[in-house]
Amino acid sequence: MNATVRTMNPRQPVAQAVAIRKNKIVKIGTNESVSQLICKSTKVVNLDGKTVIPGLIDTHIHVADFGRCLLWLDLTSVKSIRQLQSCIREKVKQIPAGKWIIGRGWNQNRFEENRLLNLSDLNEAAPYNPVVLYHETEMICVLNDKALSLAGISQQTLMPSGGKIDKNPQTSEFTGILRDSATNLVWRVVPEPTVDELSEATAIACQEIVKAGLTSVHWIILSKNEISLIQRLHTQGKLPIRVNVIVPEEFMKQTVSFQSTDHLMLRFGGIVIAADGYLDSKTAALFEPYSDEPNNSGNLLLTEEKLASSVEDALSAGFQPIIHAMGDKAVDRVLRVIEQTTKQESVRFRIEQAAILNKRLVERLKKCNAVVTVQPKVISTEFAVWSAIKRLGKDRAKWLHPLKTLIKEGIKVAGGSDCPMEPLNPFLGMHEAVLRSSFPEQRLTVGDALSLYTINAAYSSGEEKVKGSIQDGMLADLTVLSGDPFAAPVQQGFKNINVEMTIIDGKVAYSKVN
Repeated sequence: MNATVRTMNPRQPVAQAVAIRKNKIVKIGTNESVSQLICKSTKVVNLDGKTVIPGLIDTHIHVADFGRCLLWLDLTSVKSIRQLQSCIREKVKQIPAGKWIIGRGWNQNRFEENRLLNLSDLNEAAPYNPVVLYHETEMICVLNDKALSLAGISQQTLMPSGGKIDKNPQTSEFTGILRDSATNLVWRVVPEPTVDELSEATAIACQEIVKAGLTSVHWIILSKNEISLIQRLHTQGKLPIRVNVIVPEEFMKQTVSFQSTDHLMLRFGGIVIAADGYLDSKTAALFEPYSDEPNNSGNLLLTEEKLASSVEDALSAGFQPIIHAMGDKAVDRVLRVIEQTTKQESVRFRIEQAAILNKRLVERLKKCNAVVTVQPKVISTEFAVWSAIKRLGKDRAKWLHPLKTLIKEGIKVAGGSDCPMEPLNPFLGMHEAVLRSSFPEQRLTVGDALSLYTINAAYSSGEEKVKGSIQDGMLADLTVLSGDPFAAPVQQGFKNINVEMTIIDGKVAYSKVN
């Protein structure tokens, strides 16, 4: 009661109150009309002007990896090397000698010392434990002597392609810094957490997801053991969110046996098929070479015949094809396969991370009714960190994530986080979509940005009739916000939003007050 209800239903966009019976919404309207349903057993929540939106949906998150990261040191707020060393020393007190210490999120630009970390800093804080700390950009890490030794890194180590191991220019000794592909030298020797450790950490990750206002996630799994992990958490009642499991193509056979489950809370719905690589590694397949690398146009990973075969296998097994295609050449190949699929009318094809487009590709996306799923927070990274204009040229960069154009053409665009590579907070993605600095003509309205994580996200998995908007008969998944993003100035619309309450399946799963 007494709320600003943003329904994402154009026939009734705003209301004051919502009534829930069991796990379904049964009425939306004014305080007066909804209060007629109140009886002795009704629980009434007075929101005192707060805003209610449909439960938020993240269409691209690696939940188990997020759990792993919660076992790590969070260094995002560390302001000095001295403070960072204190964090390491505290961790050393909690674990046995020889156990790995992993951290992430440091940035030398925030340090009082205004310099990179080095192995001496880490040796001093943890002489008996291997330590690896990842920079906030992910592709730089620093190791201590113990970690270097366990990784087998010596003066004779061959430099990985595309990687770099920093050395002191005067002494040629290691500084402890590994860059780009060289970071794999240490990652391959970091031991996996135990089943119990990973299970506990992933359960905590799920609670953090609920606190972020998310009621549903599309869990992109990366390893076979995640399938049994999901089943274990579901059986133990530790999956408080609705989960749509999306697996790589090579795990499809193992997944089929898990399909009989509670479809409302846990479903195995999609198969990821990779058509090309990524922009940051310049393996996304382009029609024309990268502007700063004239001999490189990226890589198509599948022939058109193999791509068509993979799509047909997914459809035959009852899965939605979710096809990763970032470059324009890869998107073109994917669309050719979709256009030739006999089941096109009955299948909702989803193109994951479709980044570089053009006018003709947009027309074809519209014609075949494909859904485009993106991670909006990545946009600023690709322009500011990856230097998209330099790598692609200005004309092509104009078509990098043209979200406004896609939505204007009636193409459904859904949003996700790519957590833990990017922050979990869905409002950061919405904020980026509304206020993007590069090619601002592609900025979204507040309503369009919110649709990425609500009605469009539900549509992307064929669930728009049960969630994604606040309507009679829909599942009672709601997110309560501290303020109304539609009423705030655009510059602050999502930036200062806090999640006050998350309601899943008609039950309060999180409340800031409690």
